Amino acid sequence: MSRIIRRPDFAGGGLTAAERARMAEHAQLWIARAMRTDPIEPDRIVPAIEGLYAAAGLPRPRVVIVPSPRVMAFAGGFAAAIWYLRKHGRRAATFGATDAATRAATFGATLDATRAATDDATYGATRAATRAATDDPTLAGTFGATLDATDDATRAATDDATHDATSTATDIAMDDATRAATRDASSDAQLFARIAHDLLGRHASFGLSCAASWHRMYQGGNMWSSWECYLTAARDILGLRLPSHEKYAAWEQAAIHGGFRIMHPEFCMVSDFPERLLVDEQHRPHCADGPSHRWRDGWSLYYWHGVRVTRQIIEQPETITVEQIEAEQNAEVRRVMLERYGWARYIRDCGARVVDEVGEDHEIIGLRGARLLRKDLPGEPEPIVYLEMRNSTAEPDGSYRKYLERIDPKMYNGDAAKSCHAAMASRWMYRDDDGQLRHTFRDWRHYRPAFES
Repeated sequence: MSRIIRRPDFAGGGLTAAERARMAEHAQLWIARAMRTDPIEPDRIVPAIEGLYAAAGLPRPRVVIVPSPRVMAFAGGFAAAIWYLRKHGRRAATFGATDAATRAATFGATLDATRAATDDATYGATRAATRAATDDPTLAGTFGATLDATDDATRAATDDATHDATSTATDIAMDDATRAATRDASSDAQLFARIAHDLLGRHASFGLSCAASWHRMYQGGNMWSSWECYLTAARDILGLRLPSHEKYAAWEQAAIHGGFRIMHPEFCMVSDFPERLLVDEQHRPHCADGPSHRWRDGWSLYYWHGVRVTRQIIEQPETITVEQIEAEQNAEVRRVMLERYGWARYIRDCGARVVDEVGEDHEIIGLRGARLLRKDLPGEPEPIVYLEMRNSTAEPDGSYRKYLERIDPKMYNGDAAKSCHAAMASRWMYRDDDGQLRHTFRDWRHYRPAFES
């Protein structure tokens, strides 16, 4: 066993029992910070952001608090565009031209945040400058001076002793539930086209392009708690005292007291915490009767056991139609739609008939209990064929998820429309050097996996 070493500049050799117990408590602390739903506190986040810029050697920025990541993405992009255009002397529309009606709710929040970030700067430019306007000089500066420096130093000093005990724990607990929020932050381009026009006039498309590139300036705040958990555990539990910790202090405070943020040389836009953040027993975002995420401006996200779905699927499952299910291209979303619609109801309503069925003792796990369902539609040249199968890997509670996968009935000379085994094999394809889809197995009977996951 490695000898445990603890010095201010190095910690190695694993963890003691007492340290491991403290690691578990430390992970719970950062999980709670990641899952925070209390309102943001301006008197705490503003000094933290100002300290972060000072650590990076940058001037004090305008700190703008916004109600949600959606507002952050659009207002941050518009503000970055305006600052770029201001620098290059190209004139855009004025804030005074903004229609009063558009100032309501999220529109108003976006306009106000952009105004605060740009100090009413109202100049314009072209799409070609999008990257320059939204690129990441500040991101590189702050990362280099704070997180990256501390991360590298801590990893070297601890020999990764704390990573599995802390970072992994918080990743599992909050990753999907929190980072999911920004994946959809730029999904409302049409909604904000009017704002872009009012702010930037004939350069509105440039502003929207910058808004779509918000991620170039993005940092996670409390949503990156897994890293903060790891870094602070090395300091607070293993006793490291590194030179980079001084600069890291501001980054840590920004992670504790603020959500997602956009970093720009002239401004920092920080999102408030959600007022609602719900997860299932595996810490996946989930709510069976409403949004899993909701911010104070009303922006919401809907998840079913970690799968992003629409509001209709969660709040109005009775309105889901067979046609909607069959038109859905995402297999995970389609599976959720089927769960909400009801498998038995779907099989009944879609008019499918069972053409093949496999027993529970089949050697291929994924085929156990599988059924091949066929529905012939009048006027269509070929039937609709589905394979009802189960996931080969059990869920944490021991159950198995069911999937309904549409099958090309022409595969294997039509055998895929007659045999569950052939239908399963037909799902395995590859593209050759000419880009043509080919069967992985020349004969569907050759599909006999030695391992399934």
